[in-house]
Amino acid sequence: MDVPLPKARVSEVLGLLEILDDEHGRVDLYKLGRTVGHDIDELISTIETAQLFGLVDVDNGDVVFTDVGKQFTDEDMEERKHYISESLSKLPYMTQLLTALLQSDEHAVDMDFLKNVIDGDFSERETEYYIRNLLDWARFAELVWVDSDEQTIHLEVEEDNTEEQSDQQESD
Repeated sequence: MDVPLPKARVSEVLGLLEILDDEHGRVDLYKLGRTVGHDIDELISTIETAQLFGLVDVDNGDVVFTDVGKQFTDEDMEERKHYISESLSKLPYMTQLLTALLQSDEHAVDMDFLKNVIDGDFSERETEYYIRNLLDWARFAELVWVDSDEQTIHLEVEEDNTEEQSDQQESD
């Protein structure tokens, strides 16, 4: 089943992009496998996740930057986060999560919400794997934060500057 979900973690994809950048945007798949030391399944998952975000393509056994991928590596971290945020927000499971978070009074849902959304399509092990990766990317993109103790997912909201200013004035 072709799943529109990240199959690898942020660090794995960023590592792949660094290697590609060092290799001038093109590296042989076999050489890449030796360089990163992953088994073939992990390597394919990393490449597929980079492809999901439009950062790389595979061409005649080589992994190559797309124009977007090259630009992504040249951007600062805030621009990278913004790009991933925009891309993630278009994925069906992420759209469902963000909608639920926006509709919740507390802008939070139980972790079980995401599990129930994804669970029907995959085994329990796959569901946990995809949840971990999706939340890893969503935290990277500063879309959500996770309370591990409470097992809740929260919408990441920008702090209100007026509240900060009010707190600052009270302390002065």
